[in-house]
Amino acid sequence: MLTPNLGTLGFRPYLSVSGIPAIITEWSALFPLVSHLANYGEDDRLVGELALEGHLTVELFPKLGYLDGLRRLLQLGPEFLDRANANSASTYKVWDVNWGNVFTRANGSANSIITEYALRKQPKVIQMPEETSIKSKILPGVAPAVSTVPIPQPQVAAKAAFRRYQKLHIVRMSRINHNRTVRGTLLLILLSRAGKAVYHFILIGLVVVLCLIGAFGSAAVVLNGLISKVMCRILRVKRPSGYLESNENHDACMLSAVHENAETWYLYMGDRGVIDWMLNKTMLTTPSASRLQIFYFRLAHLMQLLAMTFVAAQKGIDGVSLIILLVSNHALQYLFGGHRIARQWLEAEKVSVDAHTFRFSGRTPMIGVIHSFSQARDATWMESVMAPCPRVNVWLTELKRPADMQGRLNIDRQGLSSSDCEWVLLNTQLTLQAETLIRKELSQGKATESLYVKGKH
Repeated sequence: MLTPNLGTLGFRPYLSVSGIPAIITEWSALFPLVSHLANYGEDDRLVGELALEGHLTVELFPKLGYLDGLRRLLQLGPEFLDRANANSASTYKVWDVNWGNVFTRANGSANSIITEYALRKQPKVIQMPEETSIKSKILPGVAPAVSTVPIPQPQVAAKAAFRRYQKLHIVRMSRINHNRTVRGTLLLILLSRAGKAVYHFILIGLVVVLCLIGAFGSAAVVLNGLISKVMCRILRVKRPSGYLESNENHDACMLSAVHENAETWYLYMGDRGVIDWMLNKTMLTTPSASRLQIFYFRLAHLMQLLAMTFVAAQKGIDGVSLIILLVSNHALQYLFGGHRIARQWLEAEKVSVDAHTFRFSGRTPMIGVIHSFSQARDATWMESVMAPCPRVNVWLTELKRPADMQGRLNIDRQGLSSSDCEWVLLNTQLTLQAETLIRKELSQGKATESLYVKGKH
């Protein structure tokens, strides 16, 4: 039986390492490969990270398929971006509430990365009213209103009322002026050219050490990642002209969800330049690359997979070394805090973001609140979410009326049945109550800025 440290090949390295239990070498050899195969780099995540980074980038230990994704990006250009936005498992639709446009979100998962950062410490979900106690004015021919109007429910005895709860995350984004913190200054030093050069020399030294102890597979993985990093730096990516600028002089109000029948929604409000570019316009231009550069990323993808499988077959110190490197890499990422890409982008573009979460008992009050917050001239934006019908039209009209006139519905004039009129009264009051509570909550909100910045208020 071979000594576990020598691995399957039985090669004796220049620097020997003391005996390691066989169970550790066996497990260490399998874990990196299994972890690599289980974490596939999706195209929309790749596009989102590149859109926020502003340049081609690759981790030292990229996910499976990430390097091949870079190859396809360089080869297909804008077509790759279109496919990544449309064919992803996490494709989102966006409704521009102010203008009525409906489109698939751009920039892959860029807005999801920022949203995850904004919601990272969300302490509570604020419950919106489920019933109302506001009395409506009753005129001749008007549907009767009671002091407390429950939300309409199926007329089935001994069954609880059905609620299709809707969760709305309101994400506000704005420009800020700020000073850099000590942590931000340290990060910039590490990301500077000098810092990158030192980092690359450290990796070269690491490759040499790994070869001396016989961890050739781990050395190949690190070397492959290092060369890929250098190749990404050679390829220049530019921001499009007018980046994060807007020709409009009003704030954005854009609703996003996986589909029209979703139960979780995201409302982006604030600086139109930031929000419109993130959701609607491509934030990076694909670089021109030679055939040799494109071929390299195909080769790097294969080399990474071969190196991982070699480690699993060689075992011994090779597997132990690779798992130590993976754990150390994750520890360094944790040391500088999570959501690194989101923090760096917010810092670089001087953007602040805050988020609040609200839970509605139904979709109608939620849509009504969104419509009230917007500057929309009409309700065409919501037609794919709520089909137009007479009672919806009356409800929207009610939301625009002065407070002292709301609830004065004449059934004969509006052409509504008694149940439809009750629906209008109920949802009008629920919408107005929810709007009041949300405006109060947002007025007390504090911007969740990048960890690397301090705002001047």
